[in-house]
Amino acid sequence: MSGFEQAQCDVESFFINKLDLKYSIIKLLSKVTSNKKDIVKLQEAQLNDILKLFKPDLVVFVGVFFIPFELIALCKDKNYCTIGWAGDAFGEHQSIYKNYLDFLYVSDSALVDIANHMGFNNVQLLQFGYNPNLHKDYINKRSNYINFIGSYTKQRDEIFSQLINYNLHIEGINWDKLTSKSTKWIVKNNKLDQKKVVDIYNSTIATLNVAQKDNVINMVNMRTFEATACGSCMINDYVKDIELCFEPNKEIVVYHNNEELIELSNKVLNDKVFRDTIIKNAKNRIEKDGYSYKHRAEVMLDNLNK
Repeated sequence: MSGFEQAQCDVESFFINKLDLKYSIIKLLSKVTSNKKDIVKLQEAQLNDILKLFKPDLVVFVGVFFIPFELIALCKDKNYCTIGWAGDAFGEHQSIYKNYLDFLYVSDSALVDIANHMGFNNVQLLQFGYNPNLHKDYINKRSNYINFIGSYTKQRDEIFSQLINYNLHIEGINWDKLTSKSTKWIVKNNKLDQKKVVDIYNSTIATLNVAQKDNVINMVNMRTFEATACGSCMINDYVKDIELCFEPNKEIVVYHNNEELIELSNKVLNDKVFRDTIIKNAKNRIEKDGYSYKHRAEVMLDNLNK
């Protein structure tokens, strides 16, 4: 949404997990259950109200395959141009959406062929980005820590166990499950809002990325762009799409295995010249090549006019 606002569009938002006051009262008075079909009917009615009042030229569904297809069908039946943007992997069970989307953008290059094979129209790779109004470098003094923000997984637990002697700031949910602990670590088990995430990116010298492999084939996730915009040195696990947006070990630190991760983490923590060069090059790249959500929105708008 922020990207379209920054591109000078009038924007009206709709959240599928939050009914407005009117439909919350209807749900309560009608004794609507948590049955998915009942909730979708209320969502359809609320979205229909928004469409009547706002009369958009374009309807964009972010995280499109987590959205009930009935809502997209409603827009298509009313002849609105519909765009879907998908970040996570998907398969044949999402083919029902293909008849209701005019454009489909995917943030993983491997999904382009998959979507084309499924019969989607106008499929294009569009990587994630950052919000320049939120993701900023505060130019603060930073602690000599590498941060990781995200939820616990066994894979991440195993990787962090290799970094027992390094300064880590780990924050997110379910980190009470960690099998390894270190006096060099700061571990906080809690949910974070975006402002807090930005504060952590700005208070530590580096950010570690360990993607959830179940959702990723080649994709560069949001953390990579957002932490870079905040002036944090990005240490990223290798994925194929990283080479589409950054030059490894010049604009971003990339590791292929645990041995490289240990070596590069040590270098980032102890070699200020190397670290500062990576940070400077990365920030220049995201600004020069246009990785903000404003630019992502402009790509969608430009494609409408072709």
